[in-house]
This record gives sequence, structure tokens and C-alpha cells, in this order.
Amino acid sequence: PGFKKGMGVAIVELGKTFETTLEQRCDPDFQRSVGAFGADSGMRATEIKRVEYLKRGVKVSGRGGVFKANIGKDAIPDGWLDDV
Repeated sequence: PGFKKGMGVAIVELGKTFETTLEQRCDPDFQRSVGAFGADSGMRATEIKRVEYLKRGVKVSGRGGVFKANIGKDAIPDGWLDDV
């Protein structure tokens, strides 16, 4: 799809957030999943259960970080609303 600057482009289902040890963060599989080396990553990790592109880009207000946004059902990928 034609995504542009300032658009929401994906939907993410988050799992549990948990504390980790430096030893856990030094595991190569963990490092690949978070894109950081052990000492460089934070002590808390949040499980990402699934991610998928939206059917179309959706204009969202410009703010950083993680936040909720109202997205029309017609933009949500198939299978994401089955549990709602």
C-alpha cells in the first residue's frame, strides 16, 4: 500500500511485559529479537505476539512513543477482529 509520512501503517498485539536479567539479555536469540546487545537493552521486555501491515495507511496525530489510535475497521487486516 502507499504509505506516507504521518500515517499509522501497522497493528501490533502486545503480550506481557516482564523484567529480565543481564544474562537473559545476553542470549543471542533475545538480542536478535530486540535488536540490541545485552547491556544496551533495558531491563524490561514486552512480548510482541504479532504484527501486520494495515490494509491502508491511516493518518494519526504526530506524537512519539506507544499510544492507542482510533483506526477504521476497514483498515484492519483480516483475522484481527475475530476475537472482539
